[in-house]
Amino acid sequence: MSTDADAAGLAELHAAAEQLWLAAQSRWPTLSIEVLPEVDSTNSHAMAMGRQGLSDPAVVVAWRQTAGRGRAGRVWQAEPGQTLTLSVALPLDLTHVPGGGSALSLAVGTVVAEVMEALGAPAQLKWPNDLWIQDRKLGGILIEASHSTALPPDQRWVVIGLGLNLWGTPAEWRSERCDLHEWGVHGDAPGSPPQPGQLMRALVPALLEGAQLFERSGFAAFMARYARRDALLGRAVNLWRHQAPPATLQAALHPSPEASGTAAGVDAQGALLIHDAHGRPQPWRLGEVSVRPIPDHL
Repeated sequence: MSTDADAAGLAELHAAAEQLWLAAQSRWPTLSIEVLPEVDSTNSHAMAMGRQGLSDPAVVVAWRQTAGRGRAGRVWQAEPGQTLTLSVALPLDLTHVPGGGSALSLAVGTVVAEVMEALGAPAQLKWPNDLWIQDRKLGGILIEASHSTALPPDQRWVVIGLGLNLWGTPAEWRSERCDLHEWGVHGDAPGSPPQPGQLMRALVPALLEGAQLFERSGFAAFMARYARRDALLGRAVNLWRHQAPPATLQAALHPSPEASGTAAGVDAQGALLIHDAHGRPQPWRLGEVSVRPIPDHL
């Protein structure tokens, strides 16, 4: 059922989309922006646009997302207006870019963290795709890509999905999650919470520029910027190759970590570097990483 808050929220998103589209004309004249009252997943919707033959940059933003997805198919839950649910899609040639889509996730995270810093929120990056502030999750990134008959063979239709907590984090989640309003980011009125359209206007140009820079120069162009925001650097970590989050597994099912060591940054392909017990750097390209120690009884 639509409410006055829904109507006001959609009006804010539509106004922001128009402002963004007008501002983008000089750089991205073929950019399209779709504002949806409700969608299962902005990433799924944007992927379908590529399958239908779209080959120009596109933005999909939703007021309400009913089946948002995180990495490895996990559910991303979002209350209308309290979270920015956004996907930016464009054709990219990642064939010859070291690290490909995995490294792109780190580059995108760097761009988003820089925008958050400019707004006053001290965001950091937890490999491979989370935004943190003081070890609490602010948001997440999901990169997807597919072939398209509308694109040259070397190009892929690449969708950059972003979920970002704006305000209203429930009390029961505050030990694990945070939001921008908590860190002093406000809306247009003093003290008011930030709005989805406001963040969309700030993020989309930076995301488009960042994706195109990555296509030209790879992750090497972002390594130093990422390092300044690396939430794991120098910390003891445990690693798993499976995709289930270690912190939420039941004790009877909790496997021992497959690797442990000290996080030592990332390489030019976006792999997490781990110094093992012998001080040797080992690249870690896929899986889960946790800075939380495993309880002795597990």
